[in-house]
Amino acid sequence: MIRDWQSYDDAMNAVSRPLQMGPVWMHASEMTQVKMRYDVWHLNPPSSSYPACIAVKTAGLQSDELADQYLYAIRVSLMEEAADISRHDVLLSIARTIPSLDFARFENDWNRGLGKNAFRYDLQQARYHGISRFPTLTFTNGKNEGFMIVGYRPFEALQQAFENILAESSAELNAKC
Repeated sequence: MIRDWQSYDDAMNAVSRPLQMGPVWMHASEMTQVKMRYDVWHLNPPSSSYPACIAVKTAGLQSDELADQYLYAIRVSLMEEAADISRHDVLLSIARTIPSLDFARFENDWNRGLGKNAFRYDLQQARYHGISRFPTLTFTNGKNEGFMIVGYRPFEALQQAFENILAESSAELNAKC
């Protein structure tokens, strides 16, 4: 989450300027086997990730599935095509590529700022839960007890987290019977 480069500072990865993001992406690409254009951070770095987040929330006003499709399209545009996803015209162009998205509604909702409200709510929730690094996954059991996984984790770690939650839920159900 990059509000702007003047206030961004990722001390864990030693990133405070766009050019420093390239090696982080190179490492992420190698770890995940996801194709990425790390040169975007040298050639055409987005000034912020907030507009793209707002656009995803705007698409999500139509459906969660459309939000997922739009997020994927943004990922491809940024990571594979080095598009500047902080630009309004780029975000509208991406929206036009989603076949089932009602583009007129998307544009109207965007212009009315409806996606901003949903994004602000997400930011408030992240602050409330103490989430300051991304990605962060949160898990909560039936007792409203939870834990977080912060940053990239291998599949096995995620699988173990899900198995732990399922085991706790199963134990809770058995205790109630």
